[in-house]
Amino acid sequence: MRCFLKQLVVLIITGTCRLAWGHDEPGGNTLPCDSTVGEACYFALVDDFHANPSTTDSTAQIHLTLNAARNAIAYEIHFDELLHLKPNPADRIEPDDILGIHLHLHVPDTIGPHLLNIFGLATPALYAEEDADLVIDYEHRRLTGVYDLSDATVDPATGQPYPQFFFATSKIITDWLEALDNGEWVLAVHTVESGFKNFAIHGHIRPIAVPEPAAIVLIALGGLGILAFARRPSTSVIRW
Repeated sequence: MRCFLKQLVVLIITGTCRLAWGHDEPGGNTLPCDSTVGEACYFALVDDFHANPSTTDSTAQIHLTLNAARNAIAYEIHFDELLHLKPNPADRIEPDDILGIHLHLHVPDTIGPHLLNIFGLATPALYAEEDADLVIDYEHRRLTGVYDLSDATVDPATGQPYPQFFFATSKIITDWLEALDNGEWVLAVHTVESGFKNFAIHGHIRPIAVPEPAAIVLIALGGLGILAFARRPSTSVIRW
């Protein structure tokens, strides 16, 4: 029993700290998020649960960290082995080859406009990888980057970002943060089989509630109290 309680306390403390401070595990999320300095944390599991029609059994996940100034968001995306992330566009011809990865605004019953063109094609005829900080680890099927003000698609004729109502362009991040906090951002992945009229997989990005520092301390103290109680010698007397 004491062994079980000790393991429970360790899980409570370490699990809480990982949520607050980020962690680095083999093949897992390495993106830190620290609410104590004003950062906000977000997450989505990406699959085809809501896809119509379903084209794959693959999954992915995305972690995001919005900075305290609320003008840049770091992200990290992991894919399983069922979807193929290939560096050469000419090689993306198999059904599960990824053609495009985007952040979209969620609009019920239709595909909402792009917020950021991350990888590959933005449309069947438009190649757009507009995050200047994008780094792709093809071996481990991982993408990392930072979506900031500089990534909005610029009209070459004016030098200014395109109007925000344009569908396939990358948008000015600060204009869409309320939608992010309301869970209205979607990570969308298009494959050869799904095309661009459907998502192969997608996931609705949600805020993660990170405990305040005081709550973390209370949880830790509570766990230590449980452990101390379990270790207290018994004072009961056996009577015959």
